[in-house]
Amino acid sequence: MFGRYFEDWEVRPEFMKEFVSIFEGWLGVDNLHKLDEVNECDWEKFNRLIVLISEKYSIQLADCERKTCTPVSNVKPILQTFAQALEKDSSLFTKLVIPELDCVLTEDWDYTFIVWHKNNGAVEALKPLFVAAGLYNFHDQSSPGSFA
Repeated sequence: MFGRYFEDWEVRPEFMKEFVSIFEGWLGVDNLHKLDEVNECDWEKFNRLIVLISEKYSIQLADCERKTCTPVSNVKPILQTFAQALEKDSSLFTKLVIPELDCVLTEDWDYTFIVWHKNNGAVEALKPLFVAAGLYNFHDQSSPGSFA
């Protein structure tokens, strides 16, 4: 399963990106201060999203170091507090495979997750869950690479 979605530590290059954030789009330099205003309530939206996804779809936790995907039957142990999210480095970011939708959900920098998909309806299937969690989704038209 792992090799279908990942090459080493990265999602395979044939997948496209859809961004999921507490923000409606890229912040830009003038709005970078908003990153400092994010609070625990904002972070909980991501946990809510993961719970909603797990209620509707089977998910697997990807471990890039071991090159494995492990089915998740209880989502609570993989949820993180805001403090935990702030303290970790990128090697510990959450990576979830949603086999039914043939996509991957990965945590990224700047309070953003990425849905890696093959333009096969996965984003459309997940969009109501983004909305229910209070999050926004958008695709990258300008390729800035970050909110800066």
